[in-house]
Amino acid sequence: MKALVYYGPKDIRISEIEEPKIKKGEVLVKVEACGICGSDVHGYLGITGRRIPPMVMGHEFTGTVQYLGEEVEDISIGDRVVIYPARFCSRCEFCKVGLTNLCINRTVFGVMNVNGAMAEYVAVPKENILKLPENIDFIKGTFLEPLSVAYRAVKTAGNVLNKNVLIVGAGTIGLLILQVVILGGARNIIISDINDERLEIAKRLGADIVLNPEREDIKTLVSQNIPDGIDIAFEAVGLEVTVNQALNNLKNRGICVFVGNAMKNITVDMQNIVTRELRILGTYTFTIEEFKESVSLLERINIKEMLSKVVPLEEGPKAFEELAKKDSNFLKVVLRV
Repeated sequence: MKALVYYGPKDIRISEIEEPKIKKGEVLVKVEACGICGSDVHGYLGITGRRIPPMVMGHEFTGTVQYLGEEVEDISIGDRVVIYPARFCSRCEFCKVGLTNLCINRTVFGVMNVNGAMAEYVAVPKENILKLPENIDFIKGTFLEPLSVAYRAVKTAGNVLNKNVLIVGAGTIGLLILQVVILGGARNIIISDINDERLEIAKRLGADIVLNPEREDIKTLVSQNIPDGIDIAFEAVGLEVTVNQALNNLKNRGICVFVGNAMKNITVDMQNIVTRELRILGTYTFTIEEFKESVSLLERINIKEMLSKVVPLEEGPKAFEELAKKDSNFLKVVLRV
């Protein structure tokens, strides 16, 4: 079958590889569309160590059921589906309480040396299959994975009704968090980014205040526009400077949810955290139940503002090259397989 294979930093090519064989309890999915995640771009650049060549990336995908393995019920050939992108064991202490995102035996499609969905076919466990609603097309369906990340982040923060919210980072996850907190009834929402085009998108999606920290002082804007302070901050970048931006602009006892995962180690002001009783919460991907719960949200989310381009799989190398540029204004690119 045809696949977009990662061979090493900045080396990704269309190749012919062996079609996956389905096992008992698995389904062969013909991939229809696959989103390119920011983590895929980092993998393409070779800066994370989470893509081990040669391998096929891709974990945000939709498709059509092609073949059924033994002991597969309630799924039919031809079903339009979206896939929970992690295999989980169902046996460990975390799986037993529903935390499939923390499964100790977890593997993720398109990560490390596990082939993903930038290919014609993928073999998927039956429990990972979710049927797409009729009103959701294959392209919009690829947004369910990042939307589920945003949904869990907001759920981790708690009730956002009438809360003042700061979102640091106007990438795909930040813009999806923005839409989820709007649906949750947040009072004032500030979003920060150094990319002006992304800030314009945030404004169109409903942010009350957008700011570029390279030109504007967040503390001044917050004090002028939100005198009672920021209740909840979502850090959706994962760099030291953005983490501290989120923490430093919270009011006393404010909550900061770490969503970004770019840097392994950062330095923060412990006295600021301790003396103001700030609360820091980490959130990692999402459970399979949260994936299912996010479907109803997907129907209410505006993806048109975030979707930069849909290109055929064959143009994948060019898409990665463009996304990796520091001055790129691409936000979300989806590969049509």
